[in-house]
Amino acid sequence: MDLMRLLRSLEEFLYELVGWLVFYPRTFWRILRHPGAIARYTRIELTQESERQFEETISPVLMLVLSVILVHAFELAMKIPLPPNPSAVGQILFGSEQGLLLTRSAAFSVFALGAALGTLHQNRRAITRTTLREPFSIQAFLVCPFLVLFSAGEMLARPTGAWVGHVLAGGAVAWYVMARVIAYRALNQAGWLRSIGLVLVSFLTTVVLLLLTLYFLLM
Repeated sequence: MDLMRLLRSLEEFLYELVGWLVFYPRTFWRILRHPGAIARYTRIELTQESERQFEETISPVLMLVLSVILVHAFELAMKIPLPPNPSAVGQILFGSEQGLLLTRSAAFSVFALGAALGTLHQNRRAITRTTLREPFSIQAFLVCPFLVLFSAGEMLARPTGAWVGHVLAGGAVAWYVMARVIAYRALNQAGWLRSIGLVLVSFLTTVVLLLLTLYFLLM
């Protein structure tokens, strides 16, 4: 009986793994091409029964986790050297593969969380587990291409300072800001200037807070 239970668990895992191979690139491409549509899709899916949500895609939080794992796997496969870290805290955050994986996960999750909290604040809604779920799910989707493209650019630029890496990282930032603007307009029907202003303030606030946190940790 235990063997049958184990085989069924293995069958479910393998099926899920195959599903990731199919649905991850499809979901990634949908987010990359149509951020406004994916935001509306997420809002609609969250109104469905839990077992029927995101049947055409990977769920937002899992998509974010898989993106971090994909970037880390690419880093290992390419044998890209870790960034130099003279401080003790820097060694913990960036001095090992595990530390870099956790640091990258936390940093990009903060972007999604900061954008979600900003959305609730702009809409004057209380922050609860229920109200936070929709904006965080939308932002978890949007941060995935940013995570993959920016991390790829940073890794390409790390060993030699290659201009291709800097261009890719800069393009990732530009896409992410514009994707958030498009998604905000799709859900709130706001004007371009208001949407761009709100997104830029939220994005720059998150960047400044992250940089200040890293500065005080690494000093």
